[in-house]
Amino acid sequence: MEMMMMSERKNNRGKIQIMGDVLALATSGIKKTHIMYRANLSYEQVHLYLGELIGKRLIVQDVSPDGVVYRTTTKGREFLLSYTRLVEFLEEEPVVELSAPYVSRQ
Repeated sequence: MEMMMMSERKNNRGKIQIMGDVLALATSGIKKTHIMYRANLSYEQVHLYLGELIGKRLIVQDVSPDGVVYRTTTKGREFLLSYTRLVEFLEEEPVVELSAPYVSRQ
């Protein structure tokens, strides 16, 4: 599932898309450096996004013997579900093929 959320054009992702990527990566717990590499974010970006996600209670920090691990909260999973639905909706093929009545064929 986490790879499904990753964008193919990582250089042109928007804020919501990056948040979705980070939340998908953190569903089973992940360290900050792993988020950085897997989501293709800089050190500054990872701090910015984690701060915002924590502030919105979409992600939490868990301290474990291995260090700090980030986990997606229930609210974060709800966001991820809605985000995934939206992405799927936008990627659907059109059901009806539209004709081009405004194009003249002279």
